[in-house]
Amino acid sequence: MILSTTLPRAWKAFTENKRYLIFAMLFEFVLFFSIFYATATIFVPTMEAYNEVQTIMNQELEKLPETELYQLENVIQKNEEFLSKYKIFFTYIIFFFIIIYALTTIFKLPLWYFSHKSILKKMPFGTTAMKFVLLCLFWFIVFCASFLIYSMATGSTETVIPLISSPAATLTMYIIFIAIWYFSQISFALIPAQQTFKKTFVYGIKHAKTILPAFIVNAIITFIVFSLPFNWTSIAPKIGIEPGTLTFVLLLLAIIIFTTAPALAFARIHMITATWQKSTS
Repeated sequence: MILSTTLPRAWKAFTENKRYLIFAMLFEFVLFFSIFYATATIFVPTMEAYNEVQTIMNQELEKLPETELYQLENVIQKNEEFLSKYKIFFTYIIFFFIIIYALTTIFKLPLWYFSHKSILKKMPFGTTAMKFVLLCLFWFIVFCASFLIYSMATGSTETVIPLISSPAATLTMYIIFIAIWYFSQISFALIPAQQTFKKTFVYGIKHAKTILPAFIVNAIITFIVFSLPFNWTSIAPKIGIEPGTLTFVLLLLAIIIFTTAPALAFARIHMITATWQKSTS
């Protein structure tokens, strides 16, 4: 079994390079709190704008007979109040994605660099930085282009964000986003190689038997450890710990330091190990 090889090798690199692990955890910690703060700051006005948009949609929906519900998008696109509120909502969404992109590019660079250093001792930072920034820009453009195509396919050219989408179109878009995530992770893992961009797709398809299981395991790890801090923010008040108190903050920090940051650091090393494992698989 492929995972029986990649997981032990990743764990060995993870545990034998504690110096790089500490640096990785530090940057992971800063990145996580930067994203958490950005999300918390933008989330409130975004949800307020979304609720206003949703209210108008519901009002227009009530006016339509059941046989004409498919006309909802055409109707609301003629509603000036809706378009005005929607522009505010859309602006917050764009602003949020730009901030997340900038934070990811800045802080993920040292994270991937230290992860590679845990396995490959010769890693010139300048070359790594240049490749990483270009790859981040490329995948951000691919993501945005995919979303625009999705919007056009659902007929949401005016609102950009699809208001009504068929289950098939939504499922297709989810699959495309997962594919983008899959190949982007391979590209970051291949940064030390020559012709990183070309090899990304060759390795991702040709050696999927080795890389895909590691990607799935990493996705599960990422989902679990990312959800832990957010779950804590909702669980804490229920057990009598109010957000903002010293106890709340200390426990939140403990969750991130001892679970989230190490787990994400291991997942990156595992992806690198699985990607380069192809030569012996």
